[in-house]
Amino acid sequence: MTFEHLIQLIRKHYFPKKMNKYLSSKLKIISFISMILVVFLHSYNITVSFNSGNLLFNKGYNFIIQNFFYQGITRVAVPMFFIISGYLFFIKLKGNTSEFVLKYKKRTKSLLIPYLFWSVWSLLFLLILQIFPISKNFFTNELIVNYSSTKLLNTIFLNPIAYQLWFIRDLIVIVLFSPIIYWFIVHLRFIPLLLLFIIWVGFFNFNFYIFSNESIFFFCLGAYLAIAKSNLLLQTRFRKHYWIYALLWIIFVSSEVILIYFHPECSKTTTILHKIGILTGITTIWSSYDFFKINKNYHCKILFNLASFSFFLYAFHEPLLTIIKKGLFFITGKNEPMALAIYFLAPTLTIFISILVGYYIKRITPKFYKLISGGR
Repeated sequence: MTFEHLIQLIRKHYFPKKMNKYLSSKLKIISFISMILVVFLHSYNITVSFNSGNLLFNKGYNFIIQNFFYQGITRVAVPMFFIISGYLFFIKLKGNTSEFVLKYKKRTKSLLIPYLFWSVWSLLFLLILQIFPISKNFFTNELIVNYSSTKLLNTIFLNPIAYQLWFIRDLIVIVLFSPIIYWFIVHLRFIPLLLLFIIWVGFFNFNFYIFSNESIFFFCLGAYLAIAKSNLLLQTRFRKHYWIYALLWIIFVSSEVILIYFHPECSKTTTILHKIGILTGITTIWSSYDFFKINKNYHCKILFNLASFSFFLYAFHEPLLTIIKKGLFFITGKNEPMALAIYFLAPTLTIFISILVGYYIKRITPKFYKLISGGR
């Protein structure tokens, strides 16, 4: 057998067929659902910083309910994004150098340019708010006008004011290593994934530093599904057991919250429950979509239209969410019932405002919207 025949055999065995319309729609809707979860994740207000001091709610029903979502339900969102990103990056890739060069060019438009724009935007937005005395009082950290040149560059390129951009930052770095990831998966199959899983779970203390353990594991999981298990995501048989996954998800999340509340010293057990909860939650969301979409023939054009604003919502929701959250505390008072109400109200208002702003920007200046949303 010649080397060319071997390559063709590997490609025939590993590479997926073109993604069908159902899977494409599924990824779009699940991405939007995950984005909604991210906004609620960032609405966590057990600790809120004001100039007058920190507001802390570390006991009571508010703590339990918020942590049920913060430590549990919403935590599946980021892993889901990385899985989808890895899958879409490798779905039709055959390993040619020209393909990776083309991927880099596309990711420059879809990742790097939006990253820099929204990083600078969040910096300027807060700078303007810090000029006015009435809004200046809400800021507890160092004012932007006092930043050194080094800190200013660091804020723009590495640690943006809009902290949610860490996802794109990690994704940019991981994409640079995509040829290496491809080689490992093609030749070693699940072995690299197993090692990354062990690191992610935390069985031993190791950190990649240039990207998080979570981001590289789930991106490579998506890559593995695209390269080695191309037909797995096309199957819908898992929908029959969605309720079992959902029940297990609730059990794991509830157990984690109970431990956090009553036995905070059991950090290792909590971490394990947290990781299992994430995996169970991903399975639940994935299978639930198939159940409701197929069994009930559910179609919703409004939901698909809203899903087109997923990236804009991701980029725009902070620091807007923090401003709304602190503003609501300032208006309503700082007590436990209001803290819980604000946890749900602030992200709801943020999502509505973000999509509304995105809609009008897209309608008035579609080319600009396309630029800042990475062509999405």
